[in-house]
Amino acid sequence: MKKEMETPAKAGMRIDSALSVEIIRVREQGPESVAAASESELALVTAAQGWVVRLMVLGAVLTVAGLYVGVHIGRGWVPADDGTLSQSALRVLQGQLPHRDFGEIYTGGLSFIHALAFRAFGVNLMSLRICVFLFFLAWLPAVYYVALRFASAIGAGAITLLAVAWSYPNYPAAMPSWYNLFFATFGAAALLRYLEVRTRRWLFVAGVCGGVSILIKVIGAYYIAGVLLFLAFLEQSESQNESVEGESPKNSWLYRVFSVGALLLFLATLVNLLRTRLGMAELYQFVLPSAVVVGLILLGERSVRAGTGERFKTMFRAVIPFLCGLVSPVVVFLAPYARWGEVWKFLSGVTSSAVSRSVDLGVIRPVGIEKIMFVLPLVGVLAAAMYWDKFQGKAVGAALGLGAVVLAVRAAQSFAIVSEIWWSVAALTPIAALLGAVVVWVKRKPDERMKVERQRVVLLISLAATCSLVQYPFAAPIYLSYAVPLTLLALLAIVSTGKTQRGTYALASVVGFYLVFGVVSLVPRYIYEITYVVGHMDTMQGPRAGGLKIDGAAFFDDLPRFLREHSPNGLMFAGNDCPELYFLSGLTNVAHDDGGEPPEEILKAIQSDDLNLVVLNDSPYFPGAVMVPEVRAEVTRRFPHTMRFGSFQVFWKQ
Repeated sequence: MKKEMETPAKAGMRIDSALSVEIIRVREQGPESVAAASESELALVTAAQGWVVRLMVLGAVLTVAGLYVGVHIGRGWVPADDGTLSQSALRVLQGQLPHRDFGEIYTGGLSFIHALAFRAFGVNLMSLRICVFLFFLAWLPAVYYVALRFASAIGAGAITLLAVAWSYPNYPAAMPSWYNLFFATFGAAALLRYLEVRTRRWLFVAGVCGGVSILIKVIGAYYIAGVLLFLAFLEQSESQNESVEGESPKNSWLYRVFSVGALLLFLATLVNLLRTRLGMAELYQFVLPSAVVVGLILLGERSVRAGTGERFKTMFRAVIPFLCGLVSPVVVFLAPYARWGEVWKFLSGVTSSAVSRSVDLGVIRPVGIEKIMFVLPLVGVLAAAMYWDKFQGKAVGAALGLGAVVLAVRAAQSFAIVSEIWWSVAALTPIAALLGAVVVWVKRKPDERMKVERQRVVLLISLAATCSLVQYPFAAPIYLSYAVPLTLLALLAIVSTGKTQRGTYALASVVGFYLVFGVVSLVPRYIYEITYVVGHMDTMQGPRAGGLKIDGAAFFDDLPRFLREHSPNGLMFAGNDCPELYFLSGLTNVAHDDGGEPPEEILKAIQSDDLNLVVLNDSPYFPGAVMVPEVRAEVTRRFPHTMRFGSFQVFWKQ
């Protein structure tokens, strides 16, 4: 048990110590013992050197990624995002509870994390970015750990940097979806560890990751769904060898009815979730990957020999620790609500906010199957590198590398090329799921090593399939970044497991190309949306701005100052989804919701005699927040003085 919990550093020290003892023993026995002990010494030396190399590569990755992301952490913002996150955290810091004392658009757990960040780093926008940056630094070793299961230390480091370039630095705001990605990766690492040591505490840890993720944002349920799919496959693969060879298969029809019913119910739930916007693009991006995993599990039922009782026992041994871990953080979080008898208010608030936000976001369709033509060259190179020995030469690798450099440079000058390369990744997850299923099916051999490799692949394609749902219903390009690292890790597992040829030159060229593209073309363009154009960025000087560099910094310095001057009692109503004005000005909202209230609640708020200041946003970020004419008429009647600041119209009494 103690050996299992050793860190890499301790393990390396243990190996070095064992090596020293072995060398002393051999020298004492004389020269005749040297030859007999050489093989043991060589193994110990190799293991020690391996740990040193892995730790050195991890240190280099942390340094490079930390410095690179640190340069971009304070650049750009979406006012509604930063405003919502900061204002919710401020309310929690003041002792309020999400969904009970104020309207919260997410589950509420993130507001507590960010409130701690305010306490530690100060009440400003940069504190939240420092918080998510620290989580990002913790995420890097998890990505590296997963990648090490399928690649050398150098290769795992390159994949980790590739995952970085395509994810967090593209939009370094403290968005909950980043935390969902981080905890999904933590959970994947815990489950891979479980496959190695078969200690159920790692299932519990994976469950805790799911519980924390769903407390941050309800889409953490996608991670949970992916894990449950994996556990269904795990049970099946473990049950395939339960019986002695030649023995007749046991009766497991009851378990099969349960398993098939649960899997089909999952697919039906998925289709029902998508039903209002279900088109060919959604079928390809969101239904196909999960359907592939489900189909793989259903096909595997033909080779299972264990009986119903054995299968349920195997399933419960895995599912119960995971569910216990899942429930633990949820119970702790709900304790304050239970104390006041307001758990139902929390659940009602989470449900209503999730529904309203999905409507407010509008619809951006995902990349459809018609973009598969941009994925095929990537798949072709990977397939050739896996199965064609002549493709592994240095000359081919050099040619691919040169072509990659040329294409990356041209992408920096051509938006059309940028879009095509983006599509080659945006349409990749369904193809990765299909390739993974094929590799797992082809590699269905009875030996233990291959069984574990198949389980690893299914784990990662399951998580990639379900976590890609973060793009629904608002598939803006940045939403791909919230999930694509899991797809990259899944693809790495597929190539590593299915590869029959030695050599990495061609594969290194592919990784290098997409890494250079991310560094040269994605992050510098500040791609929140590929078509989003950002002007010159200056540093905000306000007391709560935290030194963020944004487009229009002077505007967001002047407007909060003006608002403070026209609210002597510190009260304000800023309607139409502009919570950033509350936070930057430090004024108090007279309503319950900082993002947007129903018209009847707004009318009630602005009719208060204590209210002297109202702001209406004529261009809210979310389409559903457009102010109704009745409210505007009442504001105009009660607040005679007005001044316009861009899309904001300010009204006051005196």
